[in-house]
Amino acid sequence: MNPRLYMLNLDLDTEALIRFAQDQGLNHGHDEDLGYAAHAWLAACFGAFAPKPFRLLNHHGPQLRLLAYSEHDSQALLDHATTAPEVRQALHPPGPVHAALAGNWRVGDRLDFELLACPVTRRDQSEKDVYLRRLENPPQGQPPPERGAVYREWLAAQLAGAADLESFRLEGFHLVRILRRTQATAAAKIRTAPAITRPRALCRGGLRIADPGLFQSLLQRGIGRHRAFGYGMLLLRPGAGIS
Repeated sequence: MNPRLYMLNLDLDTEALIRFAQDQGLNHGHDEDLGYAAHAWLAACFGAFAPKPFRLLNHHGPQLRLLAYSEHDSQALLDHATTAPEVRQALHPPGPVHAALAGNWRVGDRLDFELLACPVTRRDQSEKDVYLRRLENPPQGQPPPERGAVYREWLAAQLAGAADLESFRLEGFHLVRILRRTQATAAAKIRTAPAITRPRALCRGGLRIADPGLFQSLLQRGIGRHRAFGYGMLLLRPGAGIS
């Protein structure tokens, strides 16, 4: 049986989060979506209980809203939270609150979804937008595919086995500059934090559950790459046909 999942809601002070990131040597100017800052803060605050995947909302306001899925409820997170003031000051009271996901999915249930995704694939140690990959081998005698159509195919493959994609809309797209730390190696023992540019796609649509167990696992894991940095959280609400 899959573990119970909770939807967590945390309100963060944007200025305090940026100050924390800068104290960690993370340049906010290179972390346009604040994904790495939030990732580092969650790890510092909650340690092994840091939730993921997560989604940041209201990037341009004084207060950020962070939604996340976790096996642990809000009290468990608070019990394991650091008391360090330079970390805790980013967390608005009362701290994380949670709601339990029903989890009693049934084959055939329909759900509407929203997904902020980073639709890339990795090949030969490099990442590339799945749309640009498709353009490397365009269909002969046909116009190039639309970005939305390529992303729809990519998402359908991500859901395969767990759910069937019934409708899809690419609601927003832009390239975003994000921060990622490199891994230490024998040749390069110091980790660096270069800025990279990646696609950021806001997708909405509808799906039908094919395998409830796999679907629950997919929610817990998240979709696509960069799931620990604010991408891949599948937000859901009942769709037509769910009882």
